[in-house]
Amino acid sequence: MTTCMDMEITALTHLGRVREVNEDRHFVKCFNGSALLMAVVDGMGGGPAGSAAAEAVRQALCEFAADAAPPCQTLSELIITASEALLETAEKNPALEGMGATVTATYLADGVAHWVHVGDTRFYVLRAERLIQVTVDQNMAQLLVEEGRISRDEARTHPYNHLLDQCVGCPMCEPVTGSLPVERGDLLLHTTDGLHDALSVKELTKILSPPGRSIEDKAAGLIQAALDAGGKDNMTVVLASV
Repeated sequence: MTTCMDMEITALTHLGRVREVNEDRHFVKCFNGSALLMAVVDGMGGGPAGSAAAEAVRQALCEFAADAAPPCQTLSELIITASEALLETAEKNPALEGMGATVTATYLADGVAHWVHVGDTRFYVLRAERLIQVTVDQNMAQLLVEEGRISRDEARTHPYNHLLDQCVGCPMCEPVTGSLPVERGDLLLHTTDGLHDALSVKELTKILSPPGRSIEDKAAGLIQAALDAGGKDNMTVVLASV
């Protein structure tokens, strides 16, 4: 666990029970005790390609500066630059063909969370025991949800759930950005799909809600619950208490 702006932050990742390589990455950086950047990244392409893509995106986030303005635009530009670099790398090395990543990153400063999002990683806020999904998945299952053809919970296991229409490393990477005021008592949660696809909103909320439980225990509880549900994918969580 680390602290920043009187906040507690923890990050955990797990290989899962099926995969041989962990293609997930997480990122947490405190800027002079007055701002925080946190992110989860999920590599795509399998084996070395997925791991290399995830690490490249994580490294791109290291270039973010606390005085960048506006934060959302700067984050978006970093992700687009990383996407172009992944395309170039894959063109030069056939062994890395198909490499890409999904990412959700949030910069918290002056009581506002500025976020950037590509793919199906997620940013949630738990407020007054209600879990709010801030980002919207960029996949075909989400389109079915928006059309009213399936429920959000059904989307977790739908065959179209992993058919992305956006990723870092695709020819037309267009990050989505936004800003959200945060409140004292909020929990900020970032997850990769190996975690949130394994657990319903009700299950996530139940693990995160107990007020006397440390954020380390909550993060570990999320990972364990996803493992108990099968652990079919790598899983990563970054959790911060405001």
